[in-house]
Amino acid sequence: MFLQSYNCVLCNELVEETVEHLFLHCEFAKECWSIIGLTIPLGQESFQILDSFRRQLNVQFFMEIIILLCWSIWMSRNNLIFRNEEATKDKCKAIFRNLFGLVILRAKKKYFPEISLWLEQLL
Repeated sequence: MFLQSYNCVLCNELVEETVEHLFLHCEFAKECWSIIGLTIPLGQESFQILDSFRRQLNVQFFMEIIILLCWSIWMSRNNLIFRNEEATKDKCKAIFRNLFGLVILRAKKKYFPEISLWLEQLL
């Protein structure tokens, strides 16, 4: 597909939108990760960053958190492109919170207290 530009629409830098940039290195993404208290270590590869997220979160459901925040960043990006809605940290947080509320509905009962406590503390 030919596009007018392949640059990231979420940041002011003229940087090609790659998977790594969009979800890990874009300033917007960094702000979104900070919503849940995660920092992106400098100079590490993608898998090292994900492992760092796992350690920083220190919960059994870390992968659900990572996936849902990536999806929230993706939705923020798409809302900007297709709906001309401004991408903000607060809107990304709202998307994440709504999605995570659905995850709680499918969680095993033994995990529910830990998940609920984590969600209340961070959001």
